[in-house]
Amino acid sequence: MTQDPHGGDQRPAGSGLPDFTGHEEGGLPDHGAADQGVTLGEPGQRTRNRTLAIVLSVIASSVVLLAVIALVLSQTVFRSVLEEDDPTAYKTAERTGEGQTEYVPDPEEPDIAPPPPIFTEKPTTNCTMPEDGTPAAKADPGTIRGGDLQYTVPETWEHPWGSSYLPYLTETDAQARVVEGSWFSVVNLGRVVWPEDEGGYPGLETAGVAIFQCYATTSGVVSYFGEHPEVTDYRSEATTVDGHPAWIVQATYHFEDPEILETSSASVVTAVVVEGPNGPSALASDVAADQPEHVQELEDIIASLDVVE
Repeated sequence: MTQDPHGGDQRPAGSGLPDFTGHEEGGLPDHGAADQGVTLGEPGQRTRNRTLAIVLSVIASSVVLLAVIALVLSQTVFRSVLEEDDPTAYKTAERTGEGQTEYVPDPEEPDIAPPPPIFTEKPTTNCTMPEDGTPAAKADPGTIRGGDLQYTVPETWEHPWGSSYLPYLTETDAQARVVEGSWFSVVNLGRVVWPEDEGGYPGLETAGVAIFQCYATTSGVVSYFGEHPEVTDYRSEATTVDGHPAWIVQATYHFEDPEILETSSASVVTAVVVEGPNGPSALASDVAADQPEHVQELEDIIASLDVVE
């Protein structure tokens, strides 16, 4: 062995690695601690911002993609389906009346058409009063008779109206029910007579129209109607009474001044002509249209009509 001039041992070359176990200054660092792991701290604000930006970018891209897909479908698949279901559809700017049915009001529809000329304030005949004042025949108990017609009196119709002079009717009698004050619902019966100078009895329909018009304009009812009343629920048609041919004319007249009466502002005017074995007889009446009991009792009276001799 030779002595190193600096005082260390002189070892032959290649006899071994230098001893680095010492901890003197200048030695290699100890890496043993790295194998045992270290604890990382919380991510920084910069890292958070970068992550959030990535997430938002992904969401925005997804929304744009879905919008593009919906637009493509609306212009292709959905549009073709709609066109197949509605071949007559047009774009708003091109819409026309082609292929559409125009609504044309029916002039015969009662709700919009004016009433026929027979429902006028002025009658179309002379409304002749018969000179013959023959009284009505005696009626059965609980009934009213006029001419060859008879009806059952409702219990609430407590006012005997008696014989009245009415156009084209004789042998008359009637019963009434008070509406208010001196205003009554009244149903008259009588035998139909027609002057020869007016051509004699004109038949069911013409007689029914004339008696209807004359009753409305001569019984005092027209003074409440006014000059231009509204007319509704009108009819003029063939019917039967107790198995005999008949004709009914009926309409509701609404008072032009609805405040004339407190409890009623309209009247149902009715004429029914019946051809019996001894000639025609008729019913002529007006009842309070806005009093349901009065209207129902009028219907009951008409339904109870009998032809008697």
